[in-house]
Amino acid sequence: MPSRTGILTAVHLANIAKTLCATRPYALSTLYLQFHPQVAANVSCPRALGRFVASVYQSSVTWLGSEVDLRIVTGSLRPNEASFEAFVNRPRPATVDYLFYDYALSSGSGSERCLTERYPGVKVVELDTLGLDQVSLPTELDKTLRTYRNVVLGGTFDRIHAGHKVLLTQAVLLATERVVVGVTEGGMIKSKKLHELIMPAAHRIEHVKEFLEDIDPFLRYEVVPILDPFGPTATDPDMDLIVVSTETARGGAKVNELRQQNGLNQLEVHTIELLDDESTIEDKEDKISSSNLRMDLLGTRLRPRRPTPVHIPAKPYIIGMIGGIAAGKSKMLERFREFGAGVVDCDKIGHELYEPGEDCYEQVVATFGREILAADGKINRRALGAIVFADRNKLDQLNEIMWKAIAKRANEEIRALHEQHGKEVVIMEAAVMLQAGWHKNCHEVWSCIVPREEAIRRLMERNQFEEHEATRRVDSQPSSNEEMVQHSDIVFCTLWSYEYSQQQAERAWSIVQQEMKLKL
Repeated sequence: MPSRTGILTAVHLANIAKTLCATRPYALSTLYLQFHPQVAANVSCPRALGRFVASVYQSSVTWLGSEVDLRIVTGSLRPNEASFEAFVNRPRPATVDYLFYDYALSSGSGSERCLTERYPGVKVVELDTLGLDQVSLPTELDKTLRTYRNVVLGGTFDRIHAGHKVLLTQAVLLATERVVVGVTEGGMIKSKKLHELIMPAAHRIEHVKEFLEDIDPFLRYEVVPILDPFGPTATDPDMDLIVVSTETARGGAKVNELRQQNGLNQLEVHTIELLDDESTIEDKEDKISSSNLRMDLLGTRLRPRRPTPVHIPAKPYIIGMIGGIAAGKSKMLERFREFGAGVVDCDKIGHELYEPGEDCYEQVVATFGREILAADGKINRRALGAIVFADRNKLDQLNEIMWKAIAKRANEEIRALHEQHGKEVVIMEAAVMLQAGWHKNCHEVWSCIVPREEAIRRLMERNQFEEHEATRRVDSQPSSNEEMVQHSDIVFCTLWSYEYSQQQAERAWSIVQQEMKLKL
């Protein structure tokens, strides 16, 4: 579906729910809500509408749908920018498909023509027949109207959602000159749920800048990465107010403690209530959060489907499955087997290839000597491990023997599943998929992850390991969660209920099936 952008000029704010709902049939991607100049003329300062802005963002998913990016242009409330002529001079949006009005244009002064001329070919839509004779303001306006020259705030700002928009917009409404935003990166994001799916800091910084410049291009913005909880607040003397949420309120006090130690002025602290998520479900947080958005990514395609590499046959469709120990990978594979996929277990193949009579058996014995054999003639894996893990060159020798043989046997099994059992999709699972380079022979890669602490807990419970042993095994895995996610087209996480893991699997399987039908 093509991207569609709309600008809504509103004067009857008491009817905003009805007005926004009326834009739904136009299948918008982005909707800019700007205030008619008469609104600015009837409020004492932009901050008076702070509560209104927060309530609109909170209900925007209900009124508009989750696919619409709503941006409330608070800059249109500033006295020197409250005119259609000023609206036209804003740099963004560059292109617009629809101009919406919540009033009859015949009741206006005709200044709206500026916008029509700015966006040639735009469609003009009157969403209501009300006139402009009376401005309809929200029933409750903010009564505390003090503003500050320099305002600062911080956060992760991963995939900007309504909660972020409220936080950033309140900072804009409180500021008269400059807004400084610290965007966390490095160790600051490691404690976040599904932190492996958090966008790179450079992308998040760009998205924050773009949002701020969209809603009020007349302030000065500094959006910077931060590696600790304080960022520029520790050293910048030109700050007056810090904006925090109820969740991070203690951080505001800590900032002032540090500023006092550094001989800097104390910041006023403005606290914003977290927004409840009106569409939340079991397993998710009740507040609007990036964690919930990252959970929504599970079982979905994280990047566009790649063209089939020339060296891989189009059929069967091969999916490489990777995952950490105790991550729930086996159960996930079971689900896909029930859906109809063929499954090739490379770890199981590796064990089979160590058996007497296999070519690999002969090569391994010839390379490492008969002292690795047990009394029954089988390879003693513990004795072999003692040799190869003490010498990196010997480990490389073993891997060269085994990985080549495993890949050959896996390809034979894949062909058999397709030709003899009619499997159109085959999932190849291997712990060393990335290290062995087998992912390059797959059409795509899926991964199954859980947090390190959860993997340790599961090993202790399932295998009756002591904590130190469970920790050692988790930390000695061939790939980290971050590395697996970087190589993955689809990611699963089994941290929550059985039903939520099932939903992820069903979602992924549905995507693959639909894409294969389209290809036919």
